[in-house]
Amino acid sequence: MANRKLFTLFFIQLFLLGIGGSVVGPLIPILSDSFKVDLDIVGTTLSLNAFGLLVASVFSGILSERFGKKNIFSLGSILFTVSFLSLYFSGNYVLFTISYLVFGISWGTIVINSNSIISDSFNLNRSSIIIRLNIGFLLGAAFAPLIVSGLLFFDISWRYIFLFAASANVVLFILILLLKHESLGNKKSSENFINLLSTNRGLFSSIIIIFCGIISFLHFGMGFSFGAWFTNYFESLNVPVSISSLILSLNLFVFCAGMLLQSSLVSKFSEKKLMQLFSILAFVFLFTSFLVDHLILKVFFLLLFNFSFSGIATIALSLAIKQKPRYSGSINSIINSYGFTGTIIFQYLAGYLSENISASGIFYTSLSALFLLVLFTSILRMYPRRTGK
Repeated sequence: MANRKLFTLFFIQLFLLGIGGSVVGPLIPILSDSFKVDLDIVGTTLSLNAFGLLVASVFSGILSERFGKKNIFSLGSILFTVSFLSLYFSGNYVLFTISYLVFGISWGTIVINSNSIISDSFNLNRSSIIIRLNIGFLLGAAFAPLIVSGLLFFDISWRYIFLFAASANVVLFILILLLKHESLGNKKSSENFINLLSTNRGLFSSIIIIFCGIISFLHFGMGFSFGAWFTNYFESLNVPVSISSLILSLNLFVFCAGMLLQSSLVSKFSEKKLMQLFSILAFVFLFTSFLVDHLILKVFFLLLFNFSFSGIATIALSLAIKQKPRYSGSINSIINSYGFTGTIIFQYLAGYLSENISASGIFYTSLSALFLLVLFTSILRMYPRRTGK
């Protein structure tokens, strides 16, 4: 019962993160007009947000091992509320960018510690539970475009999204603090920083963890940039933001369905096989969507792409944690630091291509990333290790 309450609260936490982390993408054309900035500047803002994610992913894992996961999670939750209140009150784009950078730090801190705490609590069916936990983020991401469409329909300021999320996070944070659970007991490692750093160096040298990190790099980078620049691409096809936001939401709901399926399949098939299979399917469906001109067919193949692409990075994280479950916090940091590095690079690249070449640039980067994803998941599949065969 306690585990169920813990999972539910962290699921809601990731749901709020999904809204906050995905709402700026559909707003890109509106933010560009409101603040009078070019698309490549917006791309830089998204990259800085990803840089905040990277900073948090590098340091929060080892800090949580040393000072307790609940303490570091609490710090992330406080930063979440502060940054979103600042986004609500931002009067210029510089303040908006700084606030979104701080949100990135809070986002990474919360995700690392949430996954680690849940991983420690559900060690018997870890892979399935981690995937299902992260469906919470995807559901929030799916609702974000719907919220944008609703606000545009009723002519309400986009700023209220951030005020709502900040208020909801305060309530959720209090509920988590009040929950009595052994995983929230701030258990700290008896190892000193030198030993922890030495352990992390060993984790960084693991071939499977390296490959899982590369998979996360490609999956996060491509996934976040594709979702962020989705409405901008469809605007180039003369589809208004109010409609393309609905299409994006539909794709993200399908993304959630794909993760739910994969959370069941991972108990029947190996992580390596699933990552390879779904990478190949995702490449085929996205390439087909790019080739077709008919809007309905394009959307249909995008739905199939999102269904296939959904849980690859989460499966990679689960496989990496299997190598040394004792250091789940550090491994979360390592794998997510790869992923958020990919987000930094892909977000800026997508903004640059969209501003200077074509809105279709997001397809070029995404297809390149998927080709590499197929390559690296295939190499990992052939790697002769007992774990994750």
